[in-house]
Amino acid sequence: MNQVQKSFSRSNSIYAALDIGTSKIVCVVGKSNNKGSMEVLGFGSQYTKSVKKGLIINSSKIEEEIRFVISEAEKKSQTKISSVIVNATITNSKSYFLEGLAQVGGEQVDILHIKSAINKANPYNISEDLENLHNIIRYFEVDKEKRVIDPKNFFADQLKVNIYQVQIKKNYLNSIKSILLNADLNIEKFIATPFASSFSTLIGDEKELGTICIDLGAGTTSVCIVENNKMIFAGSVPVGGNNITYDLASGLTTSIESAERLKTLYGSVFSNPSDEHELIDVSVIGSNNNQFTQINRSVVNSFIKPRVEETLELVRQKLKEYNLHNKKYRRVVLTGGGSLL
Repeated sequence: MNQVQKSFSRSNSIYAALDIGTSKIVCVVGKSNNKGSMEVLGFGSQYTKSVKKGLIINSSKIEEEIRFVISEAEKKSQTKISSVIVNATITNSKSYFLEGLAQVGGEQVDILHIKSAINKANPYNISEDLENLHNIIRYFEVDKEKRVIDPKNFFADQLKVNIYQVQIKKNYLNSIKSILLNADLNIEKFIATPFASSFSTLIGDEKELGTICIDLGAGTTSVCIVENNKMIFAGSVPVGGNNITYDLASGLTTSIESAERLKTLYGSVFSNPSDEHELIDVSVIGSNNNQFTQINRSVVNSFIKPRVEETLELVRQKLKEYNLHNKKYRRVVLTGGGSLL
């Protein structure tokens, strides 16, 4: 993460970020300035059906869609895009919390002590089918007494480092690399989708004090915990807004297009007494839009609320898997299309 933050802080540099999502592909071109902020120069977007639950299912089609999105972004930003920063879906990822301890012997901590602690955490022990996506130093601990950001120049007997590591399937990354290479694009780096989502959504105090950011996407729902301006956990579950659409289409015997429209225009997890009296026309599947049935708004919401509750419970189980469900984070931020419900 530190490397990512440093790369975006170089003055007057232009970057292109490519987000390959389940429902759409977006490329944004931005220019960093001397103040450390980013100015958006242009973007391109394209709806896609080549991705399912965050994973590509049609490589040739998505290559065409990526070329179109890049072309649109180039036109609007008046730049030539040759390399991109790409999001990585982490539904099948593995997370590890590593610790390394180095003996300092009362001396002043220097870079060799720091490297020794990191090496003893063994962040390079990776199985053949996985690849490191992120190695993030959460904190250093000096003499079991205090946590510090930078331990250099402290006098100590012991130095401990705590590292959060995300590993991802190597074949998945290689597939993305191949598709983008065929589209004449180099990859500058991969960034976990929840990492990018949370850092673009949360404000400064939320990143500092500790916040859970849940991104309710179309095919997946991701969760990221950010504290002390660092990602300390990221995970994903293969359930998203599309599941709600399919529930509506199946339950109301209507088309997927009609179900998506119902969800977007009328859907909510909150109920009102007036919902019982608000009637909605729903086209019957296979009737060429000539046959309609009427339902009230509360019927639409009766499909949505259970699915959202199930999704959030899966997120809780994901946190529980890493013993993070009892951590007392007082703020949860929802983002993504599903958050509009």
